[in-house]
Amino acid sequence: MSNKILLVEDSTAVLRTMQRILENDGFEVECAVSMQEVKHILQQGNDFLACVLDYCLPDAPDGEALSLVLNQQIPTIVLTARSDMETREKVLLQPVVDYVPKDSPAAFDYTIKMVRRIKANPGIRVLVVDDSATARGYLRQLLRRHRYEVLEAGDADTALRMLRDDPSIRLVLSDHDMPGKSGVVMVNEIRRFRSQEELAIIGISGSQDPTMTARFIKSGADDYLNKPFNHEEFTCRVTRNIEFVENLCALSRAANEDPLTALPNRRYFFENAMKQTQPFGVAMIDIDHFKSINDRYGHDTGDLALKLLADLLRAHFPGQLIARFGGEEFVILLEAEHEQSMLPALETFREQVAQMIYPTTQGDLQFTLSIGVAAGQHDISALLKLADDRLYRAKGLGRNRVCSS
Repeated sequence: MSNKILLVEDSTAVLRTMQRILENDGFEVECAVSMQEVKHILQQGNDFLACVLDYCLPDAPDGEALSLVLNQQIPTIVLTARSDMETREKVLLQPVVDYVPKDSPAAFDYTIKMVRRIKANPGIRVLVVDDSATARGYLRQLLRRHRYEVLEAGDADTALRMLRDDPSIRLVLSDHDMPGKSGVVMVNEIRRFRSQEELAIIGISGSQDPTMTARFIKSGADDYLNKPFNHEEFTCRVTRNIEFVENLCALSRAANEDPLTALPNRRYFFENAMKQTQPFGVAMIDIDHFKSINDRYGHDTGDLALKLLADLLRAHFPGQLIARFGGEEFVILLEAEHEQSMLPALETFREQVAQMIYPTTQGDLQFTLSIGVAAGQHDISALLKLADDRLYRAKGLGRNRVCSS
């Protein structure tokens, strides 16, 4: 995806301020101060992530440049000193991302926030639920201006099936009045299997019932929009709810994920291991002579070894619960009734790791693993203790081996 922003602004002070903010945020900025310059730039190509456009330019005083950019299908944020209602309505009738008056320093912060969202939104799935194809189409085109991936359902039962099948959906926009299950009833059912950490829900209704907002919220919705709503309110509420889910996911990752390897941490491992209903075993894995790696190559290369091992574990044991317990120690949970059934895969993994050579700036890196294995009990703490004892036995026997007894 392009990282280029087309910045159109005839005020030198505003242009330089916005250019500096965007570039400091990692964007590549191409500037124009007139409609004529915009035409010239677009003739060279239109591979822009977004455009931040001043509505009034010296050679386009009534927003003529806006149509020029929109015709190139470039997501556009209008940044303007004209905040009168007539201009606002005129701009918002066009397929712009947003309208931002330059009436305070906060306008720049809001604009960069919206640019970041345009970059982040592709791949974020939003489900629109409404029995009216017209209503779905209207919401779809609003969302696509912001580059969201839009899914649609004409009734609650279809929406529930889609949500069960697709855990990547991050936002639901649902009408209330639908045949079959109402929006409120559907929201209640959604919350039985999708938490607020995973999914935000905005209820929508044209009902004049003053209790509708409370009914949606009490059923598990995060927000509510009353029809008819304007473009700006819709944008603000969708953005706020997407960011809310992202922030909750970030907090969850911080609590449950090892920051260096991106593997689950000890806390996450214990919480999920205790949910296992099938017979299982654990393998405790330790990088041999890890201190020597740090001493010889430096801690950056030591960190690289840990990340390499994490990547190899993910590749060799897909779908399994793998965690970094701390330092150079990792653990895998595998379905198994006894240790012997775990050994072939672990032996193969150990041998492959021992044969691999990793070029680094400090020279070629090669390392081996010691592994302790335990199975046959449902007490996860007892299994880990036994596997840990066998890990240290593997080290005592010369390292680079798997011990199951």
